[in-house]
Amino acid sequence: MRFDIFHFLEKFIYVIFFCVIALLVGINIFVSKGHQSIGQFSPNYFEAVTFIIALMFLAGIFRFRHPILKTIAKIPAPLWVGGFLIGSLLLQLTISKLFVVHPTWDFGSLVNAAKKFIDSGEVSNYFSIYPNNVFLFCILVIVGKIFTPDLITYMLFNSFIILISQYLIYRIATKVAGKTAGMISIAVSVLFFPYIFFAPIVYTDTISLIFLLLPLNLLIDKNGRFKNNIYIILAASVVFAFGMLLKGSLIIFVIAFGITLLLSMKGWKKVYFIVPFIVLFLIKTLFNVSLYQLDILDKEQQKKTSFPVSHWLVMAQNKDRLGKFSESDVKWTLKLLAERHRSEVSEIHYEELKQRIGDKGVYGNLMFNLEKIKHTWTDGTYYSLNKLRRHPLEPENFMRLVDYKSGELLQGFARVQHLILLMGLLFVVPLLKEKKTFVTFCMLAIIGYFFFFLLWETRSRYLVSVTPLIILLSSMAYFRVKGDSIDEKTP
Repeated sequence: MRFDIFHFLEKFIYVIFFCVIALLVGINIFVSKGHQSIGQFSPNYFEAVTFIIALMFLAGIFRFRHPILKTIAKIPAPLWVGGFLIGSLLLQLTISKLFVVHPTWDFGSLVNAAKKFIDSGEVSNYFSIYPNNVFLFCILVIVGKIFTPDLITYMLFNSFIILISQYLIYRIATKVAGKTAGMISIAVSVLFFPYIFFAPIVYTDTISLIFLLLPLNLLIDKNGRFKNNIYIILAASVVFAFGMLLKGSLIIFVIAFGITLLLSMKGWKKVYFIVPFIVLFLIKTLFNVSLYQLDILDKEQQKKTSFPVSHWLVMAQNKDRLGKFSESDVKWTLKLLAERHRSEVSEIHYEELKQRIGDKGVYGNLMFNLEKIKHTWTDGTYYSLNKLRRHPLEPENFMRLVDYKSGELLQGFARVQHLILLMGLLFVVPLLKEKKTFVTFCMLAIIGYFFFFLLWETRSRYLVSVTPLIILLSSMAYFRVKGDSIDEKTP
């Protein structure tokens, strides 16, 4: 009976995954929000032409897959990987130089807070409202103290994280699908739109990548399965936990890890599934205590001024903003916190949440969530261009980038790439026969991100954290042959 239950759960995960991906691909065929993210309108032909181009690429991949694999397999892996990583670094440095921005929004608050703390020992009041960003603040303080607390230092640190993440994508793909699949994965990751254009933007979107890929690299053995060594599981759980401290949505990886352990472990070792949750609780508790002891955060002040979870849930139902950031909701919550106890504020939020959901009705909620999905999942730029247009040091460079001719090519590149990667997830069916725990983890994480951002405040850039799994699964789906290592079994 126990075996049947777990087998049923696996099948259920597969069904949900393909339903979610089919929905996302279907919506992406007709909708693209890349232009809208920077206040532009896409030409009438844009969606149709880019979809046709994406289909042509897919046809080319399947038609010439074996010649491509055979050619790449002849190239020494160190030469290929080294060349792409050097190319990635040069590309990121070029983008950072041309499109550097004056730090604003949360990016600016964090960079300025780190510099202020290093220079004077003072902690910004920003964290009394948004303590969720305090872990990145700590990282930036450490980096700033080791080097200098200048913007260029933090931009280079961000590029370093992206480079390490691209290498780890190669390492993981090699373990799961063979050397050639790994070589293809690193090529895709180096050319991936958000990894290029988020280089000048130092925030949790790109920094979070390492907190997904490092534990996965630790966990996966040479056969592409999760190791059952408790020390490896503990180490991976610790890194996943710190990832959740960095960015709350990364709790999805902790949950996906726990469920994957429950499904994959044998016998009494299934109890390991609880390890990630215990470690998360301990790490979060110790981290918070340390912040209070070091006077980085004031516990009593936090109770009075930090936004409760209910704020993000009620903002996620803001009809006018389609569940995205709402300045009016922020001002409302700040006003409530100034006048009432935090628990009362949460109660008011939950009443408002019920009201917002009830006012929409069944059909209205369906249409609202459909629009929310469009804004979250159909932007191939992942909101990176929006961030680059905010107070650029050289505005003329950004305008040349997004003007009529170059802008259409840029948006087309982003959309075609986004479509190809999403459509690749529809072709992972052959991978299911291999029973690789890595594939199950990827599916659970993508499902989790889909449903999480229906409930939570959303934005297309929030998906950057899960993009390594999309790249890895799609590369495997397109270029893994009959479960054998490509570099060894390519016809």
